[in-house]
Amino acid sequence: MLIALAVVGFISALMMVPVDRAPLASDPHRMTDYAQAVAAFDTLHAHEAPLVAPDGGSLIYLHGQRTPRAIVLLHGLTNSPRQFRELAEQFHQRGYNVIVPRLPLHGLRAGDVAVLKALTAEKLRDYADQSADIADGLGDTVLVLGLSTGGTVAAWMAHHRPDVTRVVVVAPAIKLARIPAALAAPAMNLMDRLPNMTIRQKPDTSRRHAYFGVSTRALAETFRFGASIADEAKREAPVVKELTLVTNGNDRTIDETAALGLAEEWRRREGIAVTRYRFDPVLALPHDMIDVSQRCGMPELVYPVLIGLMEGHPADPAPTAAAPCGDHPAPRERTGALTPN
Repeated sequence: MLIALAVVGFISALMMVPVDRAPLASDPHRMTDYAQAVAAFDTLHAHEAPLVAPDGGSLIYLHGQRTPRAIVLLHGLTNSPRQFRELAEQFHQRGYNVIVPRLPLHGLRAGDVAVLKALTAEKLRDYADQSADIADGLGDTVLVLGLSTGGTVAAWMAHHRPDVTRVVVVAPAIKLARIPAALAAPAMNLMDRLPNMTIRQKPDTSRRHAYFGVSTRALAETFRFGASIADEAKREAPVVKELTLVTNGNDRTIDETAALGLAEEWRRREGIAVTRYRFDPVLALPHDMIDVSQRCGMPELVYPVLIGLMEGHPADPAPTAAAPCGDHPAPRERTGALTPN
């Protein structure tokens, strides 16, 4: 009995004592020269080339010179830069220099999600800094768009990279969906302190660029990163003045309320322009609404919205769009919701 009580007490302590959620400071090394930025990407690419799977490495789309606008596209946990390839090509066609950097430990040849046990919030911060540093040399104006964990990285940039002009955060990974708010922090604390557990899922041979499964430590560190940003937003205004939050009414992966709470903290700050956009649940979009290989995705509908939000003239999805999955509900008068500041 005493042993059982001791175990319960130990686990309770692991859950209730907060992990480190202090803000993670930036260490920028901005590149103002186009050739320097391209050389930095080439070095990065050469280093990762022997390690990554086909379609697993960082991507860059250039016009051969510095352009008025450069954009950083940040992919999600367990995916790879391949997730953003088609959207990157569309931005490139619109005159952007585009970089899609690979998240740490992602896209490797082994394709095993267990490798993500070494992911940390600090590595995500360093990845954010490096990505912005390179983009500074590619365009006069730097823009950022990120999905899920990439959205959390983008939110960090909003607070630490004044060289970025506009940030679009899509379904940021701040808290998991379907976990009561009171249990979110204890669950994160516990997962971050216990040994990593890897839950593997059957791979999809049509999506070899992604890992399939869950690393509990990677989840915990991702949400620790998100929690540090959410805490920081309560104390300090973001340094980027033009911010957009995109959520998905059908999302079953991240907690929409936590994302909206972050946007609300931004809204309270003087001089910060915040736009909110929500994809209607009638569209039955998956959490990963970017990857063209994702089942139930509708990139032909999503991409124009995201491009419009990035360029300041958002457009709603076509009201007659039919969901490729789910119950195919009757179309509504409008299927998106735009809320400007």
